[in-house]
Amino acid sequence: MSLFDLIARSWELGSGVCDVRFNAISSSVAVSLEDGTLAFIPMKDADDPETRLRIEADTGRMTIRPRSQALPMPARTDHPKSAVGLGLRRVAQQGFVFVHVDQSEIWRATARGQTLRVAKAGREPVTALATLPDRQGILVARGSGLEILSPEDGFSFRAAMLDHDIRSIAASPDASRIACWGQGHVTILRTEDLSADARIDSNCEPGVLDWSPDGRWLIGGSGDKAVLLVDTDAGLADRIVDFPAPVTAVGFSRKAGTMITSGAFRVTGWRLPYLPFGDHEGIPVETGKPGLTIVETVAAHPTRDLCAAGYANGLVTLCQIGKREEMMLLEGKGDPVTALEWSPDGAHLAIGTASGKAAIATFPKVMFK
Repeated sequence: MSLFDLIARSWELGSGVCDVRFNAISSSVAVSLEDGTLAFIPMKDADDPETRLRIEADTGRMTIRPRSQALPMPARTDHPKSAVGLGLRRVAQQGFVFVHVDQSEIWRATARGQTLRVAKAGREPVTALATLPDRQGILVARGSGLEILSPEDGFSFRAAMLDHDIRSIAASPDASRIACWGQGHVTILRTEDLSADARIDSNCEPGVLDWSPDGRWLIGGSGDKAVLLVDTDAGLADRIVDFPAPVTAVGFSRKAGTMITSGAFRVTGWRLPYLPFGDHEGIPVETGKPGLTIVETVAAHPTRDLCAAGYANGLVTLCQIGKREEMMLLEGKGDPVTALEWSPDGAHLAIGTASGKAAIATFPKVMFK
């Protein structure tokens, strides 16, 4: 049996996976599917790999016995359906938030999959969704308008109109600022009153957006095979261009002090705080081994200098950032990896694929010593 067979649980859900998301306390994983339905997987596992682990006293050799109990099927929510492409976000301690398939209403879901509408239809369709930590608010963009809604009742307690459309939103690590990315522009707002802190031109197709841990840098993965870099201290933007494929995933490793991206034949990255910006070439960080298949998605471990990489051929590897060595977690069998996310505590990795496979790998503590 492979390592994946021993430490992972997997399910065939019948439709391609668009997004996987742990809730804040790592008790549940929500899965968004291409047909708009949602699946909810409880993290509680009666046959956890930790309970099947054995370490031989004389040699220190670690073995894991195969799983003996059948897996329960995830809870499925066929209605309401979610808007594909706008993703899932965690909200409060245990729940999730998503946009209705008609791109007008905002809905919440519990860890077990019960759903509740929290905001009725607006005058324009929703174009971007994000959340502030805990119960501080749901960030909803409709065209060029941004609102902060109450997670409980959908009440709009703050709103602003920008002079450009909004296709991606990201809150800073301390939740004091909100970045709004649209075609040609990034606007940074102060969360307390949604006043504009900066407006920066950006010649890049809007995509996924993330903040550096220190709140200085914004990076955005773009469909035009580039990465947007925004130095918020200087109020300037630049691009890293000529990626082999669209950059669909970006992130930062706090432990390794590195930004990482997908879109190339290996995990690409640069060392913080000096990224390839303006005349500065940056310090590239080589992670994993280059191959012939595109890295479709990446996820940085929340507490260790590790990242997971998912490839177009279905391969999933674990890499120490800045090292060529890598560990194969899931063999590539032609099923592209579409989603990866670590649990907030770093003990689990959720995986989604184009064919509709959802999996959760749970790592015994001794594996990372």
